[in-house]
Amino acid sequence: MSDFIPNNEHFLRRARNIRNELLNKTDKYMLQDYPNLTPEQLNEIKDYRQALREFINNNKDKYLNGQAQIDFPQQPKFINLNIIY
Repeated sequence: MSDFIPNNEHFLRRARNIRNELLNKTDKYMLQDYPNLTPEQLNEIKDYRQALREFINNNKDKYLNGQAQIDFPQQPKFINLNIIY
């Protein structure tokens, strides 16, 4: 059995892995007892997480067709997720 990934699906898989890591790194902000988050910051985190969830589906065709570089949603300025992608 071959591990060959057709088309540009390997880019899509990598993007999913990065997206999942970003979601995992923002999980802590969703805890009720996470300290020092304003309601506005919490909403910003929620919006960012939703954008990450929608990111793959919104860009799937671009990845599979090898179009221009696709940028992930911008993380809120008050957090640093320390991830290079």
